[in-house]
Amino acid sequence: MALDRQIARLAKILVDSENISFDEAQARLRTLTLEVVVAPEAASPAAHAATLTAVSVASRTFVGGVRVTGAIDQPLNSALPLRAKSLAEAAILAGASGFDGCPSRKIFVGTNEVPAEAWAVSPWWSGWSAGIVKPGEARWDAGDNPLPGIAAGALAVGAAFDAQRGRCGDIGVEVDLWPVRSGEIAPRFEEVFLPGALRLIGLGNLGQAFLWTLAALPYATPADVSLVLQDRDKITEENWATSVLVKSEVYGVLKTKVAEQWALDKGFDVRRIDCRLLATDRVDVDNNDPRLALSGVDKIEARKLMAEVGFDCIVDAGLGRTSSDFDKYRVTVFDHVYPIDKHFDRQDDTPVGGDFPRGEAYLRLEAEIGPCGTAEIGGASVAAPYVSALAAAVAVSRVIAVTSGCECPINEVGRLSLIADRKLAELTVVEGRGIRHAGHPVIRKAALAGCSRTALSATGRSW
Repeated sequence: MALDRQIARLAKILVDSENISFDEAQARLRTLTLEVVVAPEAASPAAHAATLTAVSVASRTFVGGVRVTGAIDQPLNSALPLRAKSLAEAAILAGASGFDGCPSRKIFVGTNEVPAEAWAVSPWWSGWSAGIVKPGEARWDAGDNPLPGIAAGALAVGAAFDAQRGRCGDIGVEVDLWPVRSGEIAPRFEEVFLPGALRLIGLGNLGQAFLWTLAALPYATPADVSLVLQDRDKITEENWATSVLVKSEVYGVLKTKVAEQWALDKGFDVRRIDCRLLATDRVDVDNNDPRLALSGVDKIEARKLMAEVGFDCIVDAGLGRTSSDFDKYRVTVFDHVYPIDKHFDRQDDTPVGGDFPRGEAYLRLEAEIGPCGTAEIGGASVAAPYVSALAAAVAVSRVIAVTSGCECPINEVGRLSLIADRKLAELTVVEGRGIRHAGHPVIRKAALAGCSRTALSATGRSW
């Protein structure tokens, strides 16, 4: 079987952790299927964010197909720039596809019914909190805030993928996107200010997850939001399984161009910088450049360069790279008091632990594609898109806190499989005089009134 570069970075999870061949890993991934079951009451922005995020990231993880069933003819209640009127149509645009037979796993959104399946999971959301539980135990609020919906959808897919790998941990877990001091409460979603100007540096899997999450925010006037998108790389086949905006027809296109189209579809004001961050880069104050950066770069050296650009605040995210830590994420908030170059002062881009693994799987791969191709695949980081989605929900929540002048943790480290053990640094307020906002969120109410429970169908199949 030839190496499928579209799923190579995902296949490495199985190859490196289970000592199997790439052929075996690819064959197994292609058998994985997922069904997302939507209840009639799952009609809020958070419910639709959970559903569409789950579909988007699962379609790149459960490679055999993701179908959406249940109450899916309801009107779309999401700010995501998907040109659809119903949740059913939006699910197709997000990646839903047909498959025959029973799914490998199921996710139940917005229902307290207890299914007959031996293993299934339900996402939930409340305020700024999100989590997953066994079906029948879910709870949720009005769901005005889409961010916990995104986090819950990501957690659900991660749990389902772990279950398929024989790692059935505790699914009764949660994450708080807005930590507060003891005795205090987080602001209501309608009380915060949404960011009005951002520079996104790095538009790979994290950068595209940032854009997905920002586009889910209900801005009153998206045109008031100024985005600067910076990256120099082009889309390759390897990006398909990790990056939510990548489709096969965009291979060879600049990442900034793909990101720009998504942002324009949302209605944002967009400018591209089609090159890497340089030591000479500076914020152009006269032209009202964004003073808040959202960083999703791979390299430590690129992060150090950001210290001299002139940002008031940098929200930086990083992910694990190997089969043992790929579901790990870090989100750190930097300002003039806690500068990014000092944080990474004693770190560099030297690989930890030497070169890529040299097991039997890589020897077979070398015979197929040669030493250079094997070095490229072996040295590539392991990645799963649901990890990026959760990290993006955390990072954008921090951006909103900074924009709103609220306290937030300057550092958070966690991993999806052990989310209850995530570690938070002290809360602080970032002083950012040049950080602009674009007003309060526009609260979207559900337009659903007893829609039918059907299966999304285009040719007689469920999708």
